[in-house]
Amino acid sequence: MLRCLFLSSLLLACRLDSDKPVDRDKFSFRTGDDTELFFKNIRQSYYDPEELRSANLNIFRLKKRPSEPNLPVVNVAIVMNWVKDEAYVLVEPGVLLQHEPYLKVAWKDTVNHDTGEIVLEDRGKENMLEFASQLYEGIVAGRTFEIERDGKFMHFLQTSKDREAIRITMSDYYRLTRIF
Repeated sequence: MLRCLFLSSLLLACRLDSDKPVDRDKFSFRTGDDTELFFKNIRQSYYDPEELRSANLNIFRLKKRPSEPNLPVVNVAIVMNWVKDEAYVLVEPGVLLQHEPYLKVAWKDTVNHDTGEIVLEDRGKENMLEFASQLYEGIVAGRTFEIERDGKFMHFLQTSKDREAIRITMSDYYRLTRIF
């Protein structure tokens, strides 16, 4: 009985938070020993790590991320600064979008017909976190997306693989920095 209760608690603790709202008041780049340990022991195996020793950074890219060169792809990675106990979000445009001076995404809510835009011009850590958070919120809300390329909008984040790559990475980031 005790084992069953422990196993149930462990499974609930490992569930990715797909319905929690993002609290911008909690935005922080700080990590904790406990959150780093959880990421390293439980979540890191889902990522391809890249070590940048000279900068004291490790980049974690989801293994199941999209990489189609003929489609507009934007991936989100987690950057860990182990020396400062901080983590950052890195927004990485795919091949088709990498020469765009900025990223501009138009979204539409199919339920209440709201529309809006998400723009990433400056690639600073705060701006990339905000951009990725708005994508995450739109994915959770079930919005449809288009992204601008060469002045024209193309369908974007249409497959569950594309959407889940951003949702899962951001959920892991939010846990790592205690936003969730």
